[in-house]
Parts: sequence; structure tokens; C-alpha cells
Amino acid sequence: MDAIDVAQQRQQEDIEHALQARQQSGKGLPFCSMLDCGEPISELRQHMGARLCIDCAKANEQEARRWSPRAAR
Repeated sequence: MDAIDVAQQRQQEDIEHALQARQQSGKGLPFCSMLDCGEPISELRQHMGARLCIDCAKANEQEARRWSPRAAR
């Protein structure tokens, strides 16, 4: 197992932990938690545990992909 495998395993464990914490925390937020946003979050997305509006969630995912080790390939 090399360093990349270890990092990927750790990342997967972190994702699973975050998903478990989100499921335990129950309902999401009524408004986006990004500092300068505050847009409302639909009840359906709140029920799913959303803490970001759709636009901020997309921006967050794009930023995560930008810094992903896979993006460097």
C-alpha cells in the first residue's frame, strides 16, 4: 500500500464519518451557512441534511474537484 492508497483510504473514511454525522444531526439548515450567502434552503434539502444552498454547494464541489489529487492527472 503506497502513500496515495493510504490517502484515498483516509479520505473515504472521512467521507463516511461526515455522512454518519450528518445522518445523526437530522435536519439541515433553513438558510445557507456560507458567510456571505444566507439563501433559503428548500424543505426537501433541509430534510436531507443540506447546510448550503444549491449554488454554494455546486461552488464548493467545484473547488473540491479543483484540489482533488485526481485533477492533477
